[in-house]
Amino acid sequence: MKNAIKVLCFTLAVIIVAVSSFLIYFKWDKTDFEYVDSTEKGEVIITAYKGDSKNIIIPSKIRGKKVTQIDSGSFEESDITSIEIGDNVTYIGKSAFRDCKSLKTVKLGKSILNIDEGAFNECSALEEIVLPKSLEKLGGSIFAGCTSLKKVTVEDGGNFVIKDGVLFSTDMKILYFALPYQDLGNYVCPDSVEEIKPLAFYECDSLTGFTFSNKVKNVPQGVFVLCTQLKELTIPDSVTQLGSALIAGSGVNKITIPASVKVIDDSAFIKTDGTVDSSLVIRTPSGAKAETYAKEKNIKLEIIK
Repeated sequence: MKNAIKVLCFTLAVIIVAVSSFLIYFKWDKTDFEYVDSTEKGEVIITAYKGDSKNIIIPSKIRGKKVTQIDSGSFEESDITSIEIGDNVTYIGKSAFRDCKSLKTVKLGKSILNIDEGAFNECSALEEIVLPKSLEKLGGSIFAGCTSLKKVTVEDGGNFVIKDGVLFSTDMKILYFALPYQDLGNYVCPDSVEEIKPLAFYECDSLTGFTFSNKVKNVPQGVFVLCTQLKELTIPDSVTQLGSALIAGSGVNKITIPASVKVIDDSAFIKTDGTVDSSLVIRTPSGAKAETYAKEKNIKLEIIK
């Protein structure tokens, strides 16, 4: 009889422990985030938010696994008002918070390495943000359309510096993008700049003129898109390549292209509707690549010496 009671008690104890463990696990697993569980790496990638809160905290861990990424478009067009990102997150994907019109406050974690293209695009309520010193990579136009943005701060000891409202690498060799609140006017690119990132001056309505550094070799994709006050461009002799959609939606009606330019993207001078900008005037020396390009695209041509 005693042995039977002992067995019964032991069985009950096992059941209680199992049920308790299940309940604890269930509670632990409960989350308002949709995510991908990357079991091999022991990491979690946030893919969406399904909760009702407007003030979001991205946890450092879910189910004991590090939250290391916020996937592309995860919070796009949501009505959240604040976001605090955990210190294990290293990557914020393309358009992750795009068009979050009510997003006013953003606190980035201390481990962010990469903020991809358009991550905070059209967050029109966002007022200020601090870029942590851990940050290594930035995509284009991440703050485009942030019409309330008054201040972007870069932590000391990091990989970036802000000068005259434009964000550069600390050695001033790479120009990343102009801050949307800066009155750029007739902007002169620092002589040290060797590379300009795509979409660097996206939707900069205050840009009325632009002078390139003589060290720049490539004018990248979409660099002056929607710069409506920019009327004329002169490409320096250092440039050998022009990317796509350079001036779509801008005010540029005349561009001077030297003979040094050997590669011009097929859609370099398209309008926002995808058609060729036939109202543009290309000024270039006789025999240059730009002459052939203008004739092929039926773009107005002016031969210069």
